[in-house]
Amino acid sequence: MLKKKSKIAILLVILLLVLSSISFATDTPVTTSMDNVNTISDVPGDNARDEGNPTPSTHEDIYNGDLYLFDNDIVMEQLVDGNVYLFGNNIKVSGKVNGSLYAFGNNVTFAKDSYIVQSIYVFGNTVTINGSANDIYAFARQVNMSYDSFAIRDLRVNASIFNFNGGVGRNAFVNTDTFNFINDNQKSAIIYGDLKYSSSKELELPEDLVQGEITFKQSFNLDERTISNIVLDYIIDFCNGLLYALVIFFLCLWLAPKFLQKTSNYINVKEGFTSFGIGVLASFVAIFISFALLFTIVGLPLAFSIFGLFALMLSITMAICSICITYKLKEVFNYTKNYYTYLTLVGVVIVLWALKQIPYIGWIISLIITFFGFGVILHYLFTRNKNIDTTKKEKSSK
Repeated sequence: MLKKKSKIAILLVILLLVLSSISFATDTPVTTSMDNVNTISDVPGDNARDEGNPTPSTHEDIYNGDLYLFDNDIVMEQLVDGNVYLFGNNIKVSGKVNGSLYAFGNNVTFAKDSYIVQSIYVFGNTVTINGSANDIYAFARQVNMSYDSFAIRDLRVNASIFNFNGGVGRNAFVNTDTFNFINDNQKSAIIYGDLKYSSSKELELPEDLVQGEITFKQSFNLDERTISNIVLDYIIDFCNGLLYALVIFFLCLWLAPKFLQKTSNYINVKEGFTSFGIGVLASFVAIFISFALLFTIVGLPLAFSIFGLFALMLSITMAICSICITYKLKEVFNYTKNYYTYLTLVGVVIVLWALKQIPYIGWIISLIITFFGFGVILHYLFTRNKNIDTTKKEKSSK
């Protein structure tokens, strides 16, 4: 499960890197006034776990407003009174932010002197954190937190590998395959609240390193799972896909019978390529618009709405694709009994599910099914009124 999450994170990074050929920031001018950033001036010292008194910042120039940076290599070393959004390949953060920081990249590094007043939200391949923030949310293949890193409140990590030698002022929530909790006599990791984690192996930790409760949930690496675990996962995955396809099919029978009548039309060269193209284009447009709206306060609710609708449509693409093939086969073999249709649908779902499990090419088949199913939905919605208008004209001509 975690490896699937890591693949999703890496695919997201690749998509965002398509936009990394430009570099820009908001038009708010730089000023030397310190009136609006009193919070930044009181940042933790070199070691937030050991020093109770903060060290004042030596920065004089302040960037007022939200800062956006798009580039292959990014170094964010400013003092920013606002939020920061970073999209790139190699990202290094050494500045201080009087807000939250959002980073999407391949290699993302937070320097020792970096400090984020609110939260860090970071998505990447390899994430290394040496600085401090109120809350840290990290989603990556590998997350490294050094002894100098500190989450003043909560830490949430989803990663295949988590190397932890930092500090957490409140609670830590970790979901990982490999959890390396550094237990050194001189420089040990420490959590002042609760630790809730899932990992392939349970940790043996002294009580003073986690001062709250420890909750552990067993997870399995792919190489460590038994044959029975693997078979059970496949059975559950197939049953979920089949049940979902049947539910969508009966909902279409009830709510959209006209759509079912047209599904066989999409299984031909012209309409098939058109639907696939619509699915690919609409997916990139939906993702681009959603991320653009995330950077505006007014558009934030709309961004989440688009994300939700997009995710809902993607979740039914396997069912839609199966229904289209089923009705094409029904048209070719010209059978009318309902139970033949149901059996055909089950058979199609089995074949598509099996194709998706093929090593190395299964993910390509999954993408084709996803884009095609998404395109069929949109194609029907775009042409539905056109078909209705054509029918009305034919009736009026008669």
